[in-house]
Amino acid sequence: MDPFHDNAKQIIELESLRTKLQQLKESFVPFLQVTDPHYPYPVPWPEVLNKFNILVARFVSLSRVLGDQPSSSLRKLVLHPNEPVGSDQEQQIMSILLRTKPIPEVENAQRGLVKEVDSTDLAGIQAAIQAKRQVSNPQVEELKAWKSKAEAHDTVCLSAEQCLKRYLEEYRSRLKLRIVDEATENAPGIDNHTPGSGPTLASNQIGLMKETASDLEKLMMFISTGVKI
Repeated sequence: MDPFHDNAKQIIELESLRTKLQQLKESFVPFLQVTDPHYPYPVPWPEVLNKFNILVARFVSLSRVLGDQPSSSLRKLVLHPNEPVGSDQEQQIMSILLRTKPIPEVENAQRGLVKEVDSTDLAGIQAAIQAKRQVSNPQVEELKAWKSKAEAHDTVCLSAEQCLKRYLEEYRSRLKLRIVDEATENAPGIDNHTPGSGPTLASNQIGLMKETASDLEKLMMFISTGVKI
């Protein structure tokens, strides 16, 4: 293979690439100018769209040259500046833009990490993870037990609340009847006790009060004893 022919081909490709870059740079200026909010003249939309299409077309053309041609010799080029760089900042920029391989220190560190990963005992790591899971299992089981206790306690509390509401509704109506009966008994000119007519109203009220007290005592004893979970 003729090296002079290869060099000439590479130079032609570089010149083409430089031309495309220059064209892309030139297309940015008019597009940014017409899209500037402080532009003194109104710009019609077709003109803005036309400049944007030109910008996109040149960018796509440059992208194809750099990325869509795997056989291009641009990938194999190693560039060197014709003139030495003037400042340290330019030297840093050139070292970043023209670098074709990692820094030796970085490359050696990467190789060391790869060897360390390859030599790692995966079975030992998995065993350690499994052992850690087994150690933490009692804590998980204890947490589940407390959660079940809390759910059972909530169920018992809800049942007790429903029972209390039912007793309140039941004895509220009885209490209203007792108040009405007491008002009737204490009304002047009314004799609620007739000899030989059977149990008096007072005895009925006493029996009702005893029954109510008994039921309330049972409920209070149930609440005060607590819930064994």
